[in-house]
Amino acid sequence: MGGQGKTTCARKLYNNDIIVSRFDVRAWCIVSEEYNRREILQEIFSQVTGYKDKGDEDDVLADMLKKKLMGKRYLIVLDDMWDCMAWDIDLRLSFLDDKKGSRILITTRLEKVDKQIKCHIDPYSLPFLTTEESCQLLQRKVFQQEGCPPELQDVSLVVAKKCKGLPLVVVLVDGIIKKGKMEESWWHEVKDALFGYLDHESDEYSRATMQLSFDNLSDCLKPCLLYIGMFPEDATIPVSKLISVWTEEGFVQNIESAEDYLMDLISSNVVMVSRRRYNGKVKHCQVHDVVLHFCLEKSREEKFMLAVKGPSNQFQPLDWEGSRVSFSFGEYISKFASLGFKTQKPFHQNLRSLITTNQGKSIDGIPFHQVSELRLLKVLDLSSHNVDRLSSVTFKPLNHLKYLAVWVNKYDFHPESHLPHIETLIVKNNFNTVLLPASIWEMKKLRHVEIAEAVFGKQGIFEESSKLENLRILRNVRFRIDEVDRVDVLLRRCPNLQQLHIGFWGNDDSAEPFCLTLENLTQLQILRLSFQWSHIVSGLQFPSNLKKLVLFRTDIKSVISFIAGLPSLEYLELKDRYLIENVSHFSQSEEWCIGDIMFHKLKFLKLVNLRISRWDASEESFPLLETLVIKVCYDLEEIPLSFADIPTLKQIKLIWCKNKSLKASAVRIKEEVEENEGNDRIDLITI
Repeated sequence: MGGQGKTTCARKLYNNDIIVSRFDVRAWCIVSEEYNRREILQEIFSQVTGYKDKGDEDDVLADMLKKKLMGKRYLIVLDDMWDCMAWDIDLRLSFLDDKKGSRILITTRLEKVDKQIKCHIDPYSLPFLTTEESCQLLQRKVFQQEGCPPELQDVSLVVAKKCKGLPLVVVLVDGIIKKGKMEESWWHEVKDALFGYLDHESDEYSRATMQLSFDNLSDCLKPCLLYIGMFPEDATIPVSKLISVWTEEGFVQNIESAEDYLMDLISSNVVMVSRRRYNGKVKHCQVHDVVLHFCLEKSREEKFMLAVKGPSNQFQPLDWEGSRVSFSFGEYISKFASLGFKTQKPFHQNLRSLITTNQGKSIDGIPFHQVSELRLLKVLDLSSHNVDRLSSVTFKPLNHLKYLAVWVNKYDFHPESHLPHIETLIVKNNFNTVLLPASIWEMKKLRHVEIAEAVFGKQGIFEESSKLENLRILRNVRFRIDEVDRVDVLLRRCPNLQQLHIGFWGNDDSAEPFCLTLENLTQLQILRLSFQWSHIVSGLQFPSNLKKLVLFRTDIKSVISFIAGLPSLEYLELKDRYLIENVSHFSQSEEWCIGDIMFHKLKFLKLVNLRISRWDASEESFPLLETLVIKVCYDLEEIPLSFADIPTLKQIKLIWCKNKSLKASAVRIKEEVEENEGNDRIDLITI
């Protein structure tokens, strides 16, 4: 049954210290009922190698994966498998057993899957919780460390018994209980409600409990939860995207309210946190498939939303009067969409949101050739399917459109302004330059612009025009290394930026040392600065509010003093790519000495692909550091032992670091803390 804890149990095993130390490589992949072979292979390949594949065909990718695993002791978890074909036809041949002690762990609801793919051991069926275990879990969830008051012991046992031994139901009931006051009368209300919903013997009590959870949500939260049904099963949903579509749909008034709504759904246990940012904020979320199925059923009942997962001979477009559609598989989209246009009044005209999911192969045109008919659309996300070419003219009739995301090889901006209400504009492409025209400055409501390889034409940046006062996020814009003056003009016209990703390209052989001034962006909190080639920085002026900084291919020694002076900096990432291209800003592996430089508020430090062999730093340089991540720094010999004296350090993560002495130094730091402080506060993770 869904909600018994299969994935939770597998995850506990996967992250166990003994398991981690035993295997050379590990990979975790969710298969799901509607799976895509290529996505699964890509996910496993990236976890095994540390790099994404370069777009090879499925069979080539499967063979590459097999070769990477050969000779290694590996652990692969295939979570939530529904079909034996996923194993027998699509995956099995990539996992040859070369007697190294490798293991494959599969979780599934279906007994037939257990029987057909069983190799060495009998399947393990999770037992249901006893009433006492359910009660202990419920009390621990509700009261945390405080313990259950004596007056609530009896009623909590009655409530727990009604959960029928399913951990998911216990967790959902916890979310309901915490909505009210911790008084005996409220527990009795929940108990009576549970008896009302669960008064029949069936396998539907997970859904029935979800109905009770849904009924206890405030009216403003209900459409936000149902909208999550637009995303595929087991999807890891970027919170930034979820919040954007909620806002563009009008479910919430602003970003701040949307964040509060999300936290309310998380506290109700209907939405789960899958990944947090360095500062504790939620980066990705997801829902249990029991919750997702409830959202899909409820949405269809209320004509809120429809998820189309494949061809359906029974469904007719005119039967659907709702406002939102999500399509899961690209090969059916064009065929399905054309059905509506055989009638005089196609259902598409009612749509407010249209989202495609699951990566599809390249197609000749956009999935809906009649997209201009969707006049009421507010949200259009076609970013899961690669299109060869698109023009902004295609979307000109969509005057209500607020959110547009596409994946296109070549995107052409029309010189005239379109989409007057657009707030979020995302264009993914395959490394082809997108020229931004002057008309983009007429899109006054733009809040989030993310266009891969975007460059401004001279007219597009220097012509006199009003500012984009609402623009908060600008990502992936590029300039030539000798166009720094144009950057200054651009940023003056985007005065309220909070996030900026900006890159510079061009050979720096004859270029002067680089100087960049950003101090006028007083609201800027996140900055990613990258160069095509390593560059010597002669001057950087950052805003004092900057909290997160990512520097890619900059000379560390020339920038470190500028960085250390930032009073609010909490996150610092220094990156290079010498491993891939055999070049680095260090001509040879050398020492990185920080000296007496201090990062006063830095909590998170990440070093990626840096060619340094020795690192000299004292605990005084990082007085508040909590997390240190070192990735693919093959030459680095050790972490300074002084890091054991940083009282705030909680985690050291080593990713694809082959040097045994580096790991040994991390172990020494952990052991010294345990010996000196008598606690195990440092979590050491090696991948």
